Amino acid sequence: MTDATTDQDVERQRTAVIARALADPKRLCVLESLSEGELSVSDLSVCVGCQVPNMSQHLAVLRAAGLVHSRREGSTVYYRLADPRILEAYRLIQMIAH
Repeated sequence: MTDATTDQDVERQRTAVIARALADPKRLCVLESLSEGELSVSDLSVCVGCQVPNMSQHLAVLRAAGLVHSRREGSTVYYRLADPRILEAYRLIQMIAH
């Protein structure tokens, strides 16, 4: 196997991780909510309509995929989009779906 093939495989794996992270309606709602700016876990729970523990699991998936970044301020954790192009990708998927 060549280095180029290995690089392509790694890139496909990374793309698959992102696609799996986007394959959940609640996580898509999180991205929509974060389009306006940084929010705390509890604020996101209210916006998305799920319990904080479930929200934390969704955020862990998004964070592992590199779609969101977090910061801690005291006992509160805030999240923001890692890259504004995430919303462009989401909007493109929406257009294809409709």
